[in-house]
Amino acid sequence: MLLKYYTLIYLLIVSSCVFGQDFHLRQAESVEELIYKKDPNRAKALYNKENYLVLENLRTNTRQRFYIGDVFMCRTKDDFVFADEIYNVTDSSFVVTALNETTNRYEYVEIKLNEVTRIYKRPKRKIGFGWQSFSPFGYLLFEWAAWGVSPLKNNKWPVAAALTLAQPLFTVVSNQFRSRKLTENYRLRVFKSF
Repeated sequence: MLLKYYTLIYLLIVSSCVFGQDFHLRQAESVEELIYKKDPNRAKALYNKENYLVLENLRTNTRQRFYIGDVFMCRTKDDFVFADEIYNVTDSSFVVTALNETTNRYEYVEIKLNEVTRIYKRPKRKIGFGWQSFSPFGYLLFEWAAWGVSPLKNNKWPVAAALTLAQPLFTVVSNQFRSRKLTENYRLRVFKSF
């Protein structure tokens, strides 16, 4: 009996010595290391004094930054959609890498800021049915397993069927709100780190 207590006390002492470290002996990370951990592209732009793109919302006075190496999705006046990494940013334009389908290789495309008409927040979602589309029926199965209510006799199955059939409509609505048109409220500019 005493052997169990002695073993427990010994393990607690050993683990506190091995895993514990005094606060005054810990090495604090520098500001540069913390910035590099959080966003490496932003840290490179700050410390290399590079240009970066800024999408400004003048109504709410908010800014979204795009650094070299970030994926940038936009539509130009010629109705070309680019969804590629930013390679370089100059004073009045930016360069993206785009796949040329005729030669089947990546090329650098320079886009002027005044040619951009629309900015996309995320890629377009595909419309279709998958196993997650039938998730509203999961609640009916839960009621069947927990309380013995048969899914066919349950009065909630029309709601589950309607939600399953409305899934493509939800995707269409979600795709409509994924972009921002550059108007007098939204403005694309180039900033430089100092």
